[in-house]
Amino acid sequence: MKKSFILEGVVVALLTGSVWHAQAAATVSLADWCVNVNGNVAAACNGAGSGGSGVSLAGFDSTLEPGSNSLGSVTVTLGAGNNQFVAFYADYDVDFAKYGSFADYATLNGVLPAGGSYEIDDPNTSNIFSDFTNNALNNLNNVGTPSIPPGICCDVSFAIGVSGLNVPGGGETITFNVTNTAPATGFYIQQTNEFTNDSIYLQEFVGNVPQTTSPEPPTYVLGLALLGLGAGLRGWRGR
Repeated sequence: MKKSFILEGVVVALLTGSVWHAQAAATVSLADWCVNVNGNVAAACNGAGSGGSGVSLAGFDSTLEPGSNSLGSVTVTLGAGNNQFVAFYADYDVDFAKYGSFADYATLNGVLPAGGSYEIDDPNTSNIFSDFTNNALNNLNNVGTPSIPPGICCDVSFAIGVSGLNVPGGGETITFNVTNTAPATGFYIQQTNEFTNDSIYLQEFVGNVPQTTSPEPPTYVLGLALLGLGAGLRGWRGR
């Protein structure tokens, strides 16, 4: 979605050499959003769909700009099948009421898990939406970083997905959670307003587990295995 806004607050801050900090809670606006379930982007994508086909928007604020958006969660329930994929795309603006769309940047936190993918880019000039619809997220953050002192920077959109899902009996849920509270664990994307440092966070859950690195044996299990191996070697040497 193309956007063009006059950033009066940003211009004033640049001319005066000062940075304004919000006194109230951040106001977040939503310009564009979409859900992709195995290539289907019709069930829930802006005004083109309101859910259904396994997509629940009950906990998600789909209010588009102008106005304040309270974020929320989108939940997808998959039917039976192998090699399925699900992804979520959104174009939010943090502290939009004061700074418009071109004052954000994005950072990555945690380690991308096996089967996970993401992309962060300018929605006006990049291929992020087509990559999202084609299950071809490139695992890159192509958004710039603010200058010092801060100058007009970037318009941020992000997408996150998971593929290779095998669901024998159906009923597996994937949840995309957008919040203003930083997750305690797992992989997530953080979008921040460069002038106020207010942030929102996008994280993906498979079932009720946040996506983390690919599963590994617990340390104590490895320790027991090594102890057993050592005992076996000692016994072999004794023989």
